[in-house]
Amino acid sequence: MDDVLLSIKQRMQQAISMAKKYGEIIGWVSRTSPSSISEEGGLVVFDVEPHIYFERFQEIASAGNFLAIVDIKTLAITSIRIVKVERRDVIAELNLPDLTISMPEREPAGLLTKTRIYGKPLLTYYVETGVVEASNTVIEPQSPVIMPRDPIVVQKILGLPTKGVFIGYVTTGDRPIFNASIPVYVPLKTFYQHMLILGTTGSGKTTLLKNMISAFTSHYSFNDQDTSLLIMDPNRDYVALPLKPTWEFYEGIDKELEERMLNRTLENISRPRGLVIILPITSHLVERLVSEEQVSWPRLLKMIAEEYYESTYEPIAERMGWNSWVEEIEIIEEPGRVPLRIVKMNIGVSYGEKREYIELFIVPYGFRFKDMSPRDFISLNPYFTRQAKDGLLRLLNYLKSKNAELESLNELYEALQEARYRLREKPGTLNKGPVLNPNKEYVIELIKELAIHKSTIENMLRQIGSLIDTGLFDICVPGGIGEEKYLHEPSIGLILEKHHSLMRGYPIVVDLEYLQENSPSDPDKIISIAAFRILNKVFEWKLTKSRRRIATQPVIIIMDEAHRFFPSRGGGKEEYIEHVSGMIDRIARLGRARRLGIVFSTHSPKDVHDIILQLSNTKIILRTDKSQLSSLDIPGEYRDLILRASDRVGLLKTHALRMGYVTFRTPLPIAGHYDLSAL
Repeated sequence: MDDVLLSIKQRMQQAISMAKKYGEIIGWVSRTSPSSISEEGGLVVFDVEPHIYFERFQEIASAGNFLAIVDIKTLAITSIRIVKVERRDVIAELNLPDLTISMPEREPAGLLTKTRIYGKPLLTYYVETGVVEASNTVIEPQSPVIMPRDPIVVQKILGLPTKGVFIGYVTTGDRPIFNASIPVYVPLKTFYQHMLILGTTGSGKTTLLKNMISAFTSHYSFNDQDTSLLIMDPNRDYVALPLKPTWEFYEGIDKELEERMLNRTLENISRPRGLVIILPITSHLVERLVSEEQVSWPRLLKMIAEEYYESTYEPIAERMGWNSWVEEIEIIEEPGRVPLRIVKMNIGVSYGEKREYIELFIVPYGFRFKDMSPRDFISLNPYFTRQAKDGLLRLLNYLKSKNAELESLNELYEALQEARYRLREKPGTLNKGPVLNPNKEYVIELIKELAIHKSTIENMLRQIGSLIDTGLFDICVPGGIGEEKYLHEPSIGLILEKHHSLMRGYPIVVDLEYLQENSPSDPDKIISIAAFRILNKVFEWKLTKSRRRIATQPVIIIMDEAHRFFPSRGGGKEEYIEHVSGMIDRIARLGRARRLGIVFSTHSPKDVHDIILQLSNTKIILRTDKSQLSSLDIPGEYRDLILRASDRVGLLKTHALRMGYVTFRTPLPIAGHYDLSAL
């Protein structure tokens, strides 16, 4: 028995030493109330002295908060979640019957009692072996209770990854715990199983995404892997990433806490200092910019770059009171099957006494009809009927096989118009229509031969007409000769291959707002055409390289305002939705094995197709409406938080966490974040 007592005494001393090493002792497991463990879980009770309680009550006595215990028996550190806090006046401690004595109504000394706290054991971390497992043994009385201060220990006992993409700091409710020192990381491989970010307007979705982008480009805490980020930007929210952020500490915000989070974050993460901008341009833009009879592509691309600066960066600088200027413009041409033309532009920005430079690599983007395979062309427009897809595919394949290629999409449209006109003629009627070139005449003969119905031709005409109206096809410079006068679709695969060696690995932003500004077409339709084409090209590049056993870097695609690309069912868009859901299902499922991940961001789970909810294994939920909770399967203890959370506070739900869930707060934006619509 003496040996047992001596062993316990030694372990108690060791437990106290460990407690002081890894944290601050704030209490001791109760000697008067039992600790327990059962199939339903465990319970531990401990008391906190009055002076500690009144100084630290927010950190140690808030329901849902986390603390730790060094168990005397195992010398392991066990995390606990506070489930109940009891405060009693000294009179209650004396167990006196009511009204037995006369006493003053208020007596401060009556509050100098210990606080009793009940905690639920979660995970146990064995420091010597590094093993973390579910807590399944009873905690010993008199074990020291600590406020941990070692971030790695806290991450272990809370089952958090210690490496990955930074998104914020662990909170209890809205408030970061342990002095905002515990970062939350999402492992890079988790992104390959896709992520969905949800939250109402103003809840902090864009700030969170920009902080994640900054973490990616800083290569912070995920083994320095060269990752390519591709951002579909329908509102021009991300072109300002390289600019200096401005922070507003409005009334009611804890300025000291926000500054602490920012300073800690900025020690390891910085905003990107440049961008690769895939800039969809249209024939409408060329007509607006060019008044000369003849102009070269280098000259036109410089004009587009200057116009882009004047419409994007200059207004921000003027609004913020900064000076900005174009320092240098250079045209780069990378060799390939289709040469890759890039405009490299350096922009200077003076923030008062401090001067910085932003490096942009602008890739003009558009389509050449002759370059496209029939299947690729048809997949561009999801609004073709099935009959129109089938008929058009057969028609274009016949033309390819006979080398009867049409020069432009306009020529195909004209041939279909003439075919519709001639099909209406009565047999034996003398044709008085225009004489077309041989290839167009061949189209008309094929339509008759294939017996394509006139209603199918009508759908072909409507949808091909809508593609022409976008201005994305067959863009050419005035006075150009042959194929050199056309803008050929740049290779997305080549952009990704040159992303780090030539373009410094800057985030790739597809500026879809610029496309909307320079095309009269329906905004949602035109941005979907460009976005889906680029998505498919990324996937095809990954697939081709994988089949050849050529390693490629991870590619993460961010789809902001995902509901604009992947709407929920209904609204008379059934064929479109079926086409899009099939495409995203194929890309998402096969992309997992090829290090290709998609981050979807939207307001409500009801706004996007069900396939998005099914494919996204990781979900981040910021403040949202009560009506959205039923489809998200959120545990009861987090529901109130999601309904009333402050800006930038969210719930991370992922299989990468041992406990499945954690709440976090992301700092104020690290990168440029402005309301461009107000400019």
